[in-house]
Amino acid sequence: MCRLFALVVLLVWPLNSVAQELLRADPPDWVSEAEIPEAAPALLAASRDGVFYPLVDTQIAWDGQTRLSHFRMTTMVTDRAGLERAATVSSDFDPSFETLTLTRLDVVRDGTVISYRDKLESEVFRRETQLEGGIIDGTLTAHLQVPDLRVGDVVDVAFLTAREPLVEGATRAAQISLEYGVPVGVTRHVVLWPRDWPLHIGTLPDRVIHDSAEANGVIRHEWRREGHIPPPDEEQTPVEALRDAILRYGAWADWAPLAAALSPYYLADYPLPPTWEAKVEAIRAAHKDDLSRATEVLRLVQDEIRYVGIEVGAGGYFARPPTTVAMQGFGDCKDKALLLRVLLARLGIASYPALADLDEGYGLNALQPALFAFDHMILRIDIGGRSYWVDPTGSHEGGRLDVAEPPGYGYALPLTGPGQRALQQIDVTGAPGWQSRTTERYTFTPLGVFLRVKSEFLGSYANRRRYRWATEPHDEIGRGFLNFYALKYPGIRETVPVTQGDDREANVVTVEENYFLPSPALFENGLREDFLFEAEDFGDYYPDRQFGKRETPLTAGGPKSHHHTVEVTGAPIDFRAPDGERIANPAFVYTFNGDAAGSGKLKLEWTFKTRGRVIPPEAVAGVVADARRIGRTIGFSWDLTPDPDLAAD
Repeated sequence: MCRLFALVVLLVWPLNSVAQELLRADPPDWVSEAEIPEAAPALLAASRDGVFYPLVDTQIAWDGQTRLSHFRMTTMVTDRAGLERAATVSSDFDPSFETLTLTRLDVVRDGTVISYRDKLESEVFRRETQLEGGIIDGTLTAHLQVPDLRVGDVVDVAFLTAREPLVEGATRAAQISLEYGVPVGVTRHVVLWPRDWPLHIGTLPDRVIHDSAEANGVIRHEWRREGHIPPPDEEQTPVEALRDAILRYGAWADWAPLAAALSPYYLADYPLPPTWEAKVEAIRAAHKDDLSRATEVLRLVQDEIRYVGIEVGAGGYFARPPTTVAMQGFGDCKDKALLLRVLLARLGIASYPALADLDEGYGLNALQPALFAFDHMILRIDIGGRSYWVDPTGSHEGGRLDVAEPPGYGYALPLTGPGQRALQQIDVTGAPGWQSRTTERYTFTPLGVFLRVKSEFLGSYANRRRYRWATEPHDEIGRGFLNFYALKYPGIRETVPVTQGDDREANVVTVEENYFLPSPALFENGLREDFLFEAEDFGDYYPDRQFGKRETPLTAGGPKSHHHTVEVTGAPIDFRAPDGERIANPAFVYTFNGDAAGSGKLKLEWTFKTRGRVIPPEAVAGVVADARRIGRTIGFSWDLTPDPDLAAD
């Protein structure tokens, strides 16, 4: 859900206070005044963190291509806990194409207005909120502290932002939250839309009030949401089904204007450094088919160009020249996508940079076309009549393109030219997803129990294991595995250090573990009477409980598939296999089977595979109940005291 505030870890630099001084002025004449509504008791009772928001008001107009946005927010301090939150006033802007003006800073106390707009000193900081992720965006933050704030006061603040277009027509669109994750008395949005511009408005729920009127060639639209109290959060709601009322509108009927604006830049030919031309020729000579060549070029860009995003101004939309990126050895998603496209073109392989969104990609198809819908760039590679989606910023990925895990971003806009009117869904059908196959072999001997564990990881799970093996000390990984088994079997010890095998072309990572549990440990720790064999609880992918009627769908993310086997030999008892189990519903298929063919032998098998990414609301209660059923069959313990009549617990 949208939040009015978010806590972030910042790296902050103070800037020259003269060059970056916060502007102050009265609001423009086109901004209409809104009264601060009375706080309804129900809204106050539902507020949190010691503050309540009586009014959130956004108004937008244009001066030519410059979009003017006037944002006003009122914050009532309802408890001492909210003083720090309400007293801190800040707003972000990018000085390369935006200017920021403070138009109001008042404190309303017992009906009296105390104006601080022109009295308080401001500080402007450069804060890099995404620096740990390798992104430098150049955003500045204007910051003020309101003095002598008291419980019961209302802080009334407003900023005017003027934004210049970096892409033709990009400022003729907006996305505004009309509901938040906290109660709001009135949320209002006013737009003064030129009559001769086409206007396309996204769908809104009936609880949003809309009025419009025309005067002097401008259509005034007003949307209002009154008395909003957010409903309880529902776990694992897919992004395309979130319930907040979000207003989206713009002048573009489809995605063609954006594709037309960016495609010429990203499809142009660019030179490469001689050393990189040589790398391409080496790949051409070493690999005879386009799939293998494309894969090698992808790994070259992923592995040799480190991720650093310098997204200041136009750098947020246009990549740096491939020669610069290759010679400097770093780049952001756009830089790496363009470099990869140019390398592939040298090999005669067609490819297209594509705009995507890391977190909200599955919701893109329902959005009103606008530049700000995207936060990432990937690449579509076309070979033999088939499209392969890749993320050049990926790390430690494996698999030739025909078996590699595609990025699970939902939808993307390939920049194929001005005729690209629609988004394209990234097909993950048949992709391995998050997949594992594990076999535990327990061999009982007079000396003790030998345990050998072999695990295979495929798809995105293999990528994750490969990354961990490359970035963490191997002995630390081994201790983690040992500790996992030591919790179940006190006294167990490692006999051979953990090893990892990697078939990167097939994207299969194999991990082998070897342990020994001495015979005395069976007696000293009571394991002889309570020896456990188990798999992981696959039901953990879903919520623990479903309370009341579900209103939104449920998702567990991308495809998942697991196969876990326990094989026991030489045990001092004859086992009786537990009853099997099969669970099938719209979300997953789960099976458990046991077999005890032979003296001292036991075989237990668990399989789990997801079916659909999104589960409809009416099916969620059954899925959650079935997920709990999995927990009842993931583990069984036996008394290993020799007695043919003993059975599984």
